[in-house]
Amino acid sequence: MNGQRAIERANALLPGRLTLPADALALVLLAHAGATPEAGGDALASELGKAGLGSLKVDLLRDSEERFADLHHNVTLLARRLLDDLKSITWRMFLGELPTLPIGLCAAGDCSPVALRVAALRDKDVFAVVCRSGLIDLAGTLYLRSLTAPLLVFVADDDERVVASNRRALRELSCRKELMLLPSGGEVSDPVTVGQCLARETTRWFVRNLPIRTA
Repeated sequence: MNGQRAIERANALLPGRLTLPADALALVLLAHAGATPEAGGDALASELGKAGLGSLKVDLLRDSEERFADLHHNVTLLARRLLDDLKSITWRMFLGELPTLPIGLCAAGDCSPVALRVAALRDKDVFAVVCRSGLIDLAGTLYLRSLTAPLLVFVADDDERVVASNRRALRELSCRKELMLLPSGGEVSDPVTVGQCLARETTRWFVRNLPIRTA
């Protein structure tokens, strides 16, 4: 089953693009804040689908909010909205409107600490997390120490500030975690190549860590 579904959040109706292969093994929420997701989003959804994982792209900002830079960095606000989405999804699973599947979270940039905080708060619903760039320490030390879901973090190898910050944050975690440095120089930094690498490694992380059945 492929297509688009609208996800209810509080009193608003915000779009969520659902891709669900037949006999899906799990569902990965791809969270972003404003405009369209990064260019690799479609490649990631495709790669997840090949592995039998469904994906749901959710925008945590309304169209009218995208021009306000402070909202993109408001971890508390965005986490509350992602929690609402997660609650709606698990409720629909309970009602049988969606298949009951283990859930993973994937986010990039400003949404990285948001996904981590939500995973820490809903540890019975979220089984694995992937973050690309962003400062995961902005989730808050309490949430870092509370996280139980395995976490994979991607960071560009030439972004020394973000690498150092995320290394410090990862030391606060007791769950399974991994920091993967992305090459940033030469031909290997071609966006298509990097996108394929991200999609492949992200999918592997979810397949390895989500409680899904195997063939």
